[in-house]
Amino acid sequence: MKDNLTTDMHAEFTIDAATEIKHKAACVWKLLGHDYSKEQLEKYCSLYGITPEQALQWKDYWL
Repeated sequence: MKDNLTTDMHAEFTIDAATEIKHKAACVWKLLGHDYSKEQLEKYCSLYGITPEQALQWKDYWL
């Protein structure tokens, strides 16, 4: 049996790709802060499914 309420809720709260990247970058920068190594940046970006370049685009916004 398909749960229509759950399906409708997920459809209502979909976000575009750019917004998803912005939110993932926020998570990365909240974990890393100002002191981080290249390796740490790559690790956390990988965990959140974004590239270091995408995260760096939002660094000044979140920090």
